[in-house]
Amino acid sequence: MSKRIVLLSDGTGNSSAKVWRTNVWRTFEALDLRGNDQVAIYDDGVGTSAFKPLAVLGGAFGYGLKRNVLDLYKFACRNYSGPEDEIFAFGFSRGAFTIRIVNGLILNQGLVKADSESELERLARAAYRAYRAEKFHTVTGIESLFRGIRDIGLRLLHRSKPTYSKTRNRQVENIRFLGLWDTVAAYGLPIDEMTQGVSKWLWPLALPDHDLSSRVQRACHALSLDDERTTFHPVLWNERNEAPVQPDGEGRLLTKNERISQVWFAGVHSNVGGGYPEDSLAHLPFYWILKEAEACGLVFKTAPGAEPDSVLMAETARDKDGRIYDSRSGLGGYYRYGPRRLEHLCNDTRPGTKGSDVFIPLPKVHESVLRRITNKAQAYGPLGLPATYAVVNDKGEILPPQANPYEKPVEARVRVARTEGIWNLVWWRRVVYFATVAATLMLLIYPLLAARPRSDEYSNVLRWVSDLIRIVGAFLPSFADTWVNGYARSPGQFLISAGLVVVLLLIGSALASAIASRMVGIWTDGRTTPKPLGWLDRLVMNLRTARLYQATLRVLKFRVAPGLFAALFLYLAIALVNHVVFIWQDTAGLTCSSTPAPPQRVLNVGESQVFTFETRSLCQASGVFLQRGRRYVVTIKEKDLWLDGGIPTGVDGLHTLDAPTWWQGAALMLGTPLRRVWIRPWMRLVGRYGETGGEEAFYDPDPDLPATINERTLEVPIVPKLNGELFFYVNDAVIAIPGLYDLFYRNNSGTAEITIKRTR
Repeated sequence: MSKRIVLLSDGTGNSSAKVWRTNVWRTFEALDLRGNDQVAIYDDGVGTSAFKPLAVLGGAFGYGLKRNVLDLYKFACRNYSGPEDEIFAFGFSRGAFTIRIVNGLILNQGLVKADSESELERLARAAYRAYRAEKFHTVTGIESLFRGIRDIGLRLLHRSKPTYSKTRNRQVENIRFLGLWDTVAAYGLPIDEMTQGVSKWLWPLALPDHDLSSRVQRACHALSLDDERTTFHPVLWNERNEAPVQPDGEGRLLTKNERISQVWFAGVHSNVGGGYPEDSLAHLPFYWILKEAEACGLVFKTAPGAEPDSVLMAETARDKDGRIYDSRSGLGGYYRYGPRRLEHLCNDTRPGTKGSDVFIPLPKVHESVLRRITNKAQAYGPLGLPATYAVVNDKGEILPPQANPYEKPVEARVRVARTEGIWNLVWWRRVVYFATVAATLMLLIYPLLAARPRSDEYSNVLRWVSDLIRIVGAFLPSFADTWVNGYARSPGQFLISAGLVVVLLLIGSALASAIASRMVGIWTDGRTTPKPLGWLDRLVMNLRTARLYQATLRVLKFRVAPGLFAALFLYLAIALVNHVVFIWQDTAGLTCSSTPAPPQRVLNVGESQVFTFETRSLCQASGVFLQRGRRYVVTIKEKDLWLDGGIPTGVDGLHTLDAPTWWQGAALMLGTPLRRVWIRPWMRLVGRYGETGGEEAFYDPDPDLPATINERTLEVPIVPKLNGELFFYVNDAVIAIPGLYDLFYRNNSGTAEITIKRTR
């Protein structure tokens, strides 16, 4: 007996355990699964792991996507019995991306056959690797090296089992239906250009192309019109090669007769996919996809055979005037600002990125958007609608621009002309957004890159600000101490930095209100002839629409910035390997050489030893043998000026922001990943017990003393945890290659007189 196999993948952080459910869960609940002719699997979205660190990684970067893909793929493998079976799939957000990967995997590799669950797991993973190896590539091909190393290891591990070959798999002729809500890229880094750089140059993350396979018979994509986060811009299907829909016997153009239907709905990302407490708006795209899937043969619970009638419930729960949430509320305001402009999203070309072009000749907007505007129950005026678009009504009819009952073509052209002034405000809001991010980063970073003595807090005229910060800090966890101390010891800088962030946030909020208010006015005043722009608006419009400006932005966005981020991540990866390898070599005793046993001195109580320390030494032996559990005092006095490549430091070290010039600060910042001890500043003195092992002591300055004293003299009590000779070195960059360990130490100069005294 033939059956319908239904695969459902939810969005980031969404699961069956959540109080507020999405349209993916609603679809699963609506399915009639009483018989054997329909089987379904609902998969929680990424970022729902019970192990919180993995949940955070899933939510932030999409970690867990592969697991979700394999779960859905294995379900299809278990249940598929032959060409008479039909596959339906639904997804929202990253879950929609997951479905598109599963769709590609099934059509590219087929479905594996296995005699056991362990065999199914092995073959499914092999199919996934084969699919990615065939379809996912960088321009450098660097991933082939790592894939080759991995495959050699797997062949050795599974040498007693048959080698995977897709020729043994069951080939699937077609996918019957895909129903997606607002697909976004599954693997995401904080900045879009970071993701592009990694995907293009280092490791492929993005979909190989935006073309829907010709073996998918029907696909529907519900899209958000009002989300303002570029990170959540939708991954559209390219319709360039799609045949125009043909009229039916009555001359109507119907969505059900299309192969691809991509329709825009009012609301932000989760207003379309569901998941908000007040979710009536999400039922509009839910009902639309439900009816399209039903037209393709999927069976839902309906009366009188089922109670309640899921299709009727979805229809009656719709509210075109439902609440539109703010996509930029709270920390969401730190996502890059960018309203969805359909004219650009539907004509998207990315230089140097093969298969990423999107062309949609006539965007389709659901009728509920325009009914919401004309009803005026809510103040609503969408910004991104183009002058030319089609309307999809509740009957599934596609109304061309000339048949649009809500906006005549001439009105649409006037509206778009008047909107140019609003896009100037959008440009200003982008400027404010980037300024806000820069100010916030400075507020967060400066306590990490510059140190202030505690005495600055007590002698400052803004002592009351420091006291307030200390009161707030008392309620914060200990990991926040670095920021609490930094802010309390430099209250003036804190007030300026925090005040700048607040002012910029207020300006951004005012611009958002102005944009929304003016767009409502444009939609409701009859689209009168636009007034001439003022000189400042004309200047901004000429700038942002200038060909040179646009070309420069495209080169920076799609070529320069991704390349720089790829280089940065490659550097950080190399630096991490360098750090780990050096630590292993260092603890193995390859960097420190002990003084021969007889000259090593064991101090009695009250005795001391003095020697001269050179900052250019990678690891200098003191000649003093320390005993575990005894108390010593180490006194460091600068003799000759300490310099790190010509930069004055002092015995208390140098924080990056304290560099004399900006370019020296930039060089120190760039070298930080190579630093021997990441958590201490440059040239900070470090003591070590024994030539092997990793037991170290950091000689940090006394925060109660003025910086002028700490720069020249330090006195630090120590209690060794093991026996061994005491070694010293300053914290500088290292290279984990024998012979080059001290490459960055060679440009150091300066000496210190170090006295080691046993006190007990």
